[in-house]
Amino acid sequence: MPSASTSPASSNASARRIRNVSSVHRGDHVEIRSGNHVYYRGEVRDTAPGLATLWLRDEETGVHTAVSTEDFAVWLTEP
Repeated sequence: MPSASTSPASSNASARRIRNVSSVHRGDHVEIRSGNHVYYRGEVRDTAPGLATLWLRDEETGVHTAVSTEDFAVWLTEP
């Protein structure tokens, strides 16, 4: 797991928390958080609502990552 940022992006003041993974779509930009730490930030590449999973391309590393939305909070952000 990558090291966490110390806080959510300050430029994403308009971010909103997503509680239902089926409302996230390919191309959306998200932050994956736990508490006040951002673990991933990037573009959604695919979703599996039945598995509570998102795949995204991390904007910092470029790596494609699968994220369980049961383990993290998902925040929709601006690109």
